[in-house]
Amino acid sequence: MKILNISYSDKFGGAAKSAYRIHKLLNSIKKIKSDMLVVKKLSTDKNIFIIDSAYSTLMFKFKNYLGILLSKFDNNKNPKSYNFFKSPFLQYINNSNYDLINLHWINAETLSIEDINKLKKPFMITMHDMWWVCGSENYLEYNDKKWKRGKFNNFFSDYIYSKKKNVSPLAIISPSKWLVHCVKKSSLFKKAKLINIPYPIDSKIYFPKKTIKSISKLKIYKTNKIKIFFVVFGNSKDKRKGMDLLIKSLNLIDPNLFELVIASKNKFDKDYSFNIKNLDYIDSEKQLSDIYNICDIVVIPSRLDNLPNVALEAQSCGKPLIAYNVGGLSDIIIDGYNGFLIKPFNHILFSQKLKKLIKNKKLRLNFAKNAYEFSKKNWSQNIIKKKYINELFKII
Repeated sequence: MKILNISYSDKFGGAAKSAYRIHKLLNSIKKIKSDMLVVKKLSTDKNIFIIDSAYSTLMFKFKNYLGILLSKFDNNKNPKSYNFFKSPFLQYINNSNYDLINLHWINAETLSIEDINKLKKPFMITMHDMWWVCGSENYLEYNDKKWKRGKFNNFFSDYIYSKKKNVSPLAIISPSKWLVHCVKKSSLFKKAKLINIPYPIDSKIYFPKKTIKSISKLKIYKTNKIKIFFVVFGNSKDKRKGMDLLIKSLNLIDPNLFELVIASKNKFDKDYSFNIKNLDYIDSEKQLSDIYNICDIVVIPSRLDNLPNVALEAQSCGKPLIAYNVGGLSDIIIDGYNGFLIKPFNHILFSQKLKKLIKNKKLRLNFAKNAYEFSKKNWSQNIIKKKYINELFKII
């Protein structure tokens, strides 16, 4: 079976990172040949390619500019993608010899909804956020149920949602049970087979490393202070990521007890009451694994999330997690077993549980052990590979 994965990028952002991991996993399965077509290529993988022409490059830049321009006339402040404009990808896909097309994060005008409705190849969707059950929105606010009604009180979103009614995938793969629920309750995709397959994590990269005492290149060293790690693959100043909630919680804890380590493309001022170690966006997976290992606790204060790679990676490195009970995070964290799940958005309770983890080494170690065991049973490549083998050959 020849599969073509379509994604905006292979490494730029959490969804791209997940799509790339799925692509690599598929190529490890006998009788499957996986390729990936992207707008923005960052890896050296020979099975990932772009349509390399001046026209194609110009078209994508122009379409993206038009999308940004349109958003200035849109009163919807949620992160969004219109997918209005035709793509050079459509002709390539329809003229190819692939057996199955796998649509990943195709926003930023990668492929228009009209293009999708003109596909002549069987296709499935791998969801990475709420966009497929919304209008233009990638995520809505927590407890905003407009996606259930399919009415968004916004011209652009209502129009885009109406166009999605004609999209007919063979199957929809959702990494989280939460997104499975969203699709089931949506009025869209009633004929599609709905499958829950989590993201795969490479246990040869992400695993507990007891020997990591320092990362001299990044000037991170083991000290008496507990290291709390907050990592964001996208924009950490995005309200959905919950940095403001995290700061509120940390301000309630003695700053002499901990240090906050942040990996993000955004820099944060160091005038808080506690110490912040700012890191750049970490592209190297090995280096990221080392950072997880040198840190003690990983926090995910998101207001809404699917199945964040950060949580899966940290858990595979045997790190306790603390997060709000939103989206797919309850798939990852069992409260009181491998971390803490906090009622949204009680920053005081978040602070109390975090402080408990900081002060109780025995609890941290117990959570760490449970986290690692849980990850091996749920996110390891071999486990996820079996799920894909079991499902893919039933689709076509």
